[in-house]
Amino acid sequence: MLFRSLCVAAAGGLSIAAAQAEFEPPLLHPTGKWVLDYAETQCMASRTYGDPADQVTFGISPSPYVDTYKLLVVRHRAGPEKALELKGSVDFGKGPIDSWLLHYGNREKRHDLYQFRITAAEMAQADTAAKVTLRSKGGPDVALALEDMKPLITGLEACAADLRRHWNADSEAATPARGDVRSVFSSDDYPREAYNRDQEGSAQYILLVDETGKVAGCDIVEASGVPALDAMGCQVIRERVKFKPARDSKGKAVRDTVTTPKVIWRLEG
Repeated sequence: MLFRSLCVAAAGGLSIAAAQAEFEPPLLHPTGKWVLDYAETQCMASRTYGDPADQVTFGISPSPYVDTYKLLVVRHRAGPEKALELKGSVDFGKGPIDSWLLHYGNREKRHDLYQFRITAAEMAQADTAAKVTLRSKGGPDVALALEDMKPLITGLEACAADLRRHWNADSEAATPARGDVRSVFSSDDYPREAYNRDQEGSAQYILLVDETGKVAGCDIVEASGVPALDAMGCQVIRERVKFKPARDSKGKAVRDTVTTPKVIWRLEG
């Protein structure tokens, strides 16, 4: 198989909203309150919607390191074993925001997930939005009622700031964490979805490296425009890279953030 590396490829022609404009999914209302999860490597707000027999969970997660948000639609059923890349859009009532998205499953929890990624500026439209409509070509469309979004986003931003401090993102260790990222990739890592579509690109990541040198978290600093490539890059790095941990001025191992060189996914031959 041919080797892929990471590089930036802007996706064009994503407009699915025009084709679906005549169909409006039924508006789902919340069945629970927002839950803010201050986890060690990410911040997540989630809320349940719809019929308890076929419940939908909506999740919002900001990146503490770049101005992006992940929006997740989760159903309690089996999802695909391998991530699928779809065309989609997010609409807070001011017009659709076209984007690629990932559809994947969590076998352990039997979750079926659709993950959209938008910029922080686009997410700002949610401050006064009464609903959000998320569409995916080949997947179900969903419309969710929103309320009290401004204080929720303020809470998520505060959580993201705490994460930056926790992982020393704004301070430099006396001896930074060190490890080899590029050599861990092989030709077999190229996602089949991207391979079949002749998609190439480059991406850059920020890694959360704990006191033992383990990569505890991975986020995208510069996206390739191809979510399947970006997601595979994080997966490979988390599974295979081991760092020498960062150390402070007294030689004590400390948490650190590491920005990787660009990983280039390229089809050859």
